[in-house]
Formats: sequence, structure tokens, C-alpha cells
Amino acid sequence: MTDLPQHKADLVPLELERAYRKDPAAFSAWLDKTLPAEPDSILLQAWHARLTYQEVVEPKANNNLLLYTIFIATLAWAFAKIPAYVTVEEEWFYPRFIPVLVVAGLIAYFNLVQRYQKTLHLASALFVGLVLLFQWLFPFERHSDSLMMSALHMPMVLLSALGLVFSGGEWKSVKSRIEYIRYGGELLIFTALVLLGGGVLTALTLGLFGLIGIQIGEWLFNYVVLWGAMSAPLVATWLWDQVQGRQSRLASMIANVFSPLFLLMTVGYLTALLGEDRSPLEDREFLIVFNVLLLVVWGITVFSVMGRGDKPSRLLDLTNLCLVGVTLVIDAIALSAILYRVVEFGITPNRIAVTGANALIFIHLLWIALEYLKAFGGRGSAEVLKTTIARYLPVYTVWSVFVVVLLPVIFGFE
Repeated sequence: MTDLPQHKADLVPLELERAYRKDPAAFSAWLDKTLPAEPDSILLQAWHARLTYQEVVEPKANNNLLLYTIFIATLAWAFAKIPAYVTVEEEWFYPRFIPVLVVAGLIAYFNLVQRYQKTLHLASALFVGLVLLFQWLFPFERHSDSLMMSALHMPMVLLSALGLVFSGGEWKSVKSRIEYIRYGGELLIFTALVLLGGGVLTALTLGLFGLIGIQIGEWLFNYVVLWGAMSAPLVATWLWDQVQGRQSRLASMIANVFSPLFLLMTVGYLTALLGEDRSPLEDREFLIVFNVLLLVVWGITVFSVMGRGDKPSRLLDLTNLCLVGVTLVIDAIALSAILYRVVEFGITPNRIAVTGANALIFIHLLWIALEYLKAFGGRGSAEVLKTTIARYLPVYTVWSVFVVVLLPVIFGFE
């Protein structure tokens, strides 16, 4: 930013405030460069404290919150049991409504723990109701690719609504988006741990009752296991929020541990691919596996970057930068394969949805790579790098809404 002061005498509080509001990311990068040269400046120290301050959130003394959490999970479970009491096809019901119920439970949880905002609470409840109605009224075609893509992208739309409630309605706040991304990583880890513990408990229960000749498997799976699976994300959120005080950084630590391993795996896989006859250009199943690999490596990259500190390990930085580069190569191969299939076999809902998702991820990764190169060379900062990830989230939301709502209509639900 050319309008930022270059000399100590030019440090004017009002001008700094204007520069920050104009471009927070560029201001943060400028501050990281200027503060070491002017370490005695009280004004710069105050700005540094303002931008780097992280409030320590103490666990809330809400003894009823766990009961509310269990109650919300039980409501979601009761709704999920509708096919057992009403003549409804499970194949139609579960893919449509289970994701809605799980995320709706999380939305209800954060509406409880956030300060009361009537407009936000009513809007989130209305949104969940509209999604349920939308899912109920959408036609059911067993072999409809457009409806399948709509169902696959619906969780992204729901998670965007969850992010709005999580941030307390401050969806424009980059800081809130960064915290929401971190929460998403922690949610995955804590949910996996809860499910793992539940799986062990289920196995022990079946084994113990089996020893005395009582078979409770069907009842256990229909009621207890289903309730446990539905409530796992909610319980995981409660653990992260109340027990850990929102201070856990497990996702970033695990991503940092696995990023070198995934880098070696992906490089080895791409090298081995060169000597094989199979190609994502011709093999549809191979292309699907390639896209799954892309999403996993992309997730590892994002959470590893989100855990980057102001003075990270150069080796870890180099690993992450290489991982971003390899992910770009994987995405480029997947994109070329999809475009080849579009040219050869025509346009389908699947190809439009996958092409759009791959293109968006490619652009995002390219932006991350450019900012990472700046940070690696000392011309950027960790905060700017994280901001690069957070600012792109609405793009994914817009694309998901298009796939969920418009794609089936464009293709006549085929």
C-alpha cells in the first residue's frame, strides 16, 4: 500500500486507522515489516497488540448446556427414525435429511451459546425449515445425476449457514471465518474420537450380552447406535466448546504431522502413475479416486496453513509449499481429465459440478501458493496467508447454492 507511512515522523493515528480499514491484510503485512525497524513506537506496539490479541475463552459455567445438547441430539434422532414409523423409502429419506438434521443440531447449539440475537435466530430457524421443505418437495429420481449432485453439495450450503450463526452474524469478519475454519478441523477430529469411543463401547456391549446368550444387536443398532451417530458432532462440539474452551489446535497439529507424509505419498503416487497404463482421462473410477485424493490433500494443506505461526519452522513451510504445489498438479490433471470427458462425451450434471468445484479449488490453491511464496520469502505474514483462505469461503458457498438449487432445474431433474 503506497499510502502507508514510510518514516517514523509520518506515523499519524488517524491515517493508520484509515489505511487499516482500507486494506487490513496489506496493513498487517506492512506492520510486520515496520515494527522491527521501530521497536520503541508505542503506536505500532498498540496496533500489533490489537491485531494479534487472542481472547482466552474460559469454559462457560453452564451446567444445563450438556442437557440441552442431549435434547437437541434426541430431537434429531427422533426425526431420523421417521422411516421406521411412516411409509417412507429409506433410500429417499436418509441422503436428503440426515445431513440437514446433523447441521441443524449444530446451528441450534450455537444459537444457544451465542448472545441472543432475535433476527439471527429467527433467520437460521427459517433457513433450516426451508431446507427441510426444499428436500421434501424435490422429486425423487433414482438415477438422476443432477439430484445426486444437489444432495452432495447440500452439506456445503448448510455449513455456510452454520458459519453465519457461529460468527454471530458477522459473516464479513475475516477473523470469524478463520475461527470457523479452525472449528471445522477440530469438529472432524473430536467427532472421529467420539465415534471411535462409541464403536468400542458398542463392540464391548454386544460381546458381553452375547456371552450370556442375549442378542441385542438389532435393537442396539436401531436405537442406541443411530442416536450416537446423530449426536457425535454435537457432543464433539460441546467438548471443544465447553471442555477445551475453544483452545484446542489438534487439527493443525495433526495436519502438520501428516503433511510431510502426504507429500511423500502424493509425489510417489504421481511418479508411479507415469509408468501405468491407467489414466484419469479414460478411466472414470480412476478420476473419482483422483478427486478424492485432491480433496484430502487440499484439506491437509488448509489446516496446516491455518496452524502456521508468525515464526514457523522453515522445513514445515517448505513442506507445505511443496504440498500446495503437488495439490495444484493433481487438480490440473483432474481438470484436464474432466474437460477431456466433456469434449468427448458431452455435458452432464456430474461434469459441470465437478468441473466447477475443481476450477474453484485450483484458483484458491494458486492464490494460496502465491501468498505462501511471499510469506516464505519474508514479504508476507501468517495472518495474510490465513486471510487468503478465509476470504475465498463465500465463493464455495455461491457455487454450492448453484449446484443445489439451479443445476437440477437446468437439467430437468435428470
